[in-house]
Amino acid sequence: MDATVIDLDGAYNARAFGGSQPWLIRSAALDALTEDDAAALRELGLELVVDLREPGEGPDAVHGLPVRSVPLYRSPNGAPTTGAIEEIYERLLRTRGEALAEAVGAIAATEGAVLVHCTAGKDRTGLVVALALLVAGVEPEAVVADYARSESTVAERRRVHAEAMLEGLQLSAADRAAALRLHLRSPAEAMRHAIELIDGYGGPHAYLLRHGLSVEQLRALRERAEERAA
Repeated sequence: MDATVIDLDGAYNARAFGGSQPWLIRSAALDALTEDDAAALRELGLELVVDLREPGEGPDAVHGLPVRSVPLYRSPNGAPTTGAIEEIYERLLRTRGEALAEAVGAIAATEGAVLVHCTAGKDRTGLVVALALLVAGVEPEAVVADYARSESTVAERRRVHAEAMLEGLQLSAADRAAALRLHLRSPAEAMRHAIELIDGYGGPHAYLLRHGLSVEQLRALRERAEERAA
């Protein structure tokens, strides 16, 4: 599986799966998307944007693309600012299975390409994209490798913001290091850990079926991914 990098003026960390007619695109937030960016995404066959952020986490979309909001955390505190990546992934998989399944279900139900994003396009987006790719038949290590590709771009774009956000918090050196890892890194071991957890639920198909998807939806996702990869 080779994901194609998409160059956008108003967004970063964007990659497409499925060649010239992708079925899935991942990205950071689209808040600064330009008209040319939106046109380029439409040219790729984009039919839906799935926004995984919390209400109020970003401004209202102005790019004109259809958007479905699927907040993953559903927390009054919004997205976490501190903590270990692995623990946050564990919590999402344990407590937010219905939301993860809803996001994957939106991908399965859309004929054209679906773009999934959160803020940086690595954590929430990483879990949803991982589940979709695994259902599509992508090997786990290829899923891990794609997840890890986000790190160089995200670290460059988010370092100043992350350091400023943590500046006023009374954190130990170890907690600050963990928080910077959460905001800036996408370590392969974190996604391997998430996939091990999913396997503990019986694998991606069993996990998503348990949380509301149907066999037909999962089959449709895999068939479309295979068609677009041909």
